Formats: sequence, C-alpha cells, structure tokens
Amino acid sequence: MNRTAALVPALALGLTLAACGSGGSGGSGGDEADAAPAAPVTIGNCGASYTYAKAPERVVTSSTVATEVILALGLRDRLAGTVAAKDIVPEHAAALRGVKVIAEKAFPPPSKEVVYSANPDLVVSGYPDDYAEKAMGDRAVLRKEGVNTHLLSANCPGRDAKLDDVHTDITDLGKVFRAERAAAALVARLKKDAAAVRPVTGAPKVFDYAGGTDKPATAGSRALIDDLIARAGGTNIFPEVTSYKQVAWEEVVKRNPDVIVVEDQAFEPAAKAIAFMKAFGPLKDVTAVKENRFVVIPVNDTQPGVRGPRALRTLVAGFGR
Repeated sequence: MNRTAALVPALALGLTLAACGSGGSGGSGGDEADAAPAAPVTIGNCGASYTYAKAPERVVTSSTVATEVILALGLRDRLAGTVAAKDIVPEHAAALRGVKVIAEKAFPPPSKEVVYSANPDLVVSGYPDDYAEKAMGDRAVLRKEGVNTHLLSANCPGRDAKLDDVHTDITDLGKVFRAERAAAALVARLKKDAAAVRPVTGAPKVFDYAGGTDKPATAGSRALIDDLIARAGGTNIFPEVTSYKQVAWEEVVKRNPDVIVVEDQAFEPAAKAIAFMKAFGPLKDVTAVKENRFVVIPVNDTQPGVRGPRALRTLVAGFGR
C-alpha cells in the first residue's frame, strides 16, 4: 500500500474545512450537551462492532489522512500521538504542533510498542496494513488489551470504496466522541464541495499509475481512486483489476489511455515517474504520453479522508486539459 505523499497547494481544502470543527482545531471536540454522562456508543467498522463506554481521551492516528479527519472534527486536544507530521496539509499544521510524533514516517507503519508508548485508548488509521503482524497486529487483540481501533472504511478489505464511506466514518466518529454536530457540519461541507465539482464530458480513458518501472502498479477498481476517477468523468482502463497489483506495460499500450493519473509518492516522486514514461519507448504512441496528459495527485489525496473534494478538482482540471 502506498502511504506517504508530497504536499501540493491546499488553499481550496483550507477554505473547505476552515469552519468545520466545533470549537476549532483546539477545542474540546464534544458538543455542548455532552457535559452530562452519555450512554455507551457501539459502531460497526470493517465487519466488527466496537463499543465506547465514553468518548476516547487519548487518540493515536497512525496515518496522515486519519490525523486530518480528527483535526477537521475539532478534536486536537484528544490527540496523544501521531505519525508523519510533516505530511499534514498546511491548514492543519499549526494545530498539530505540540502533539507527540511517535514516528516520523507512516511507512513502514508503526509497531504496537511505538503506538502503545502514547498510552492510547483509540487508534484511528487510514490503512489496513497498520494492523498487520509487523505493525500493530490484529485489531481483536488490541481490543482485548483495552484499545479500540477504527479503520477509515473505504479501505476495509474486500470493499468497493466510495467517497460516501468517508462521510459514514465522520458521522460514526462524531458519535464516538459525542461530537455529532461537528461531524454533521463537516459532512455537509464535504458533500457540498464534492457536488460543486462538475465532471468532464467524453469519458476519457484513465490509467491510475501507482509506481513501478519493470511493471506498473495500479490501485485497482475497488480502491477509492476508481470512484474519484468516475466522479470526475473518467473511465478506468483496468476495471477487472480489483486490488492493488502490477499490470503489463503491453496492456497499458493496448488500452491506450487518454490520461495517466500519477500518484506522487515519497519513494517514487511524480516528476521522476513522468520522466521515465516519456522516455520509455513502448509508450511513445500512447495518447496520454504523446499529448503530455499526466495528472499528478498526492497519494494521500487518493485515500479516504477530508481531501476528497480537492482530489476531484485536481482530476477534473487534468482530465479537461
């Protein structure tokens, strides 16, 4: 799973989220009526149920996109630890100052020992590999040890990811933190901004390029990037690829994409990837390469979180060139 992203200008996202948090990024995160004891809250996540006797007080976010969701909800004071603080979008950078950084990078994901160093009662992540054996391990085990977990549901295994999954996560986390009004306001704003992005016409054929030279990788038609491409008016050239995997350059040539979406990653920057494709002989007659129709998007913009409207704007602008 590709995990870290180069930053791009994020003014549009800042305008989108500036007024979303209840009480601002440094606020308590709970609605005013939450001063009274509340009943336990149970929510479903990736096919399991998680019960919260009270709102979590020490949250660790093990991925950048999860950190941005928590901050956009106005829950900065609940953050006990985070990762990859330098990857945060600029409008949340100030709010993140002073929060314990348990790992400078989000990949490889932090181990259980690193996460537990922040003494969390909840871990929120955007990536399933955070719960792999060499990372935090099985979520059921963590729950038995007193630590609830939440995975942004568009990345639940076996799921056809949709932008609406993000809205469900925000709504559910609003219930968990007894911050329903802040969550509802954030969801309404994200939906409005996404709906304001008008898709291109003509259904351009799109290849999602997620790195690789010998064989290119693509995120797959069940990933959120596929829903974003469709919402932007494009058509994924590999609909039968249902999970992140490598494909053949020969097949890319055969399907002749009009546009190539290049996921900008720390280990394979977009500029380097584009330079390779332009110089790679077999691609010389591919429409996207001949017409220089590359759309660069930070890899975290392709992941579930609050960046969805920004990702749509990026794709539509690139598809329409």
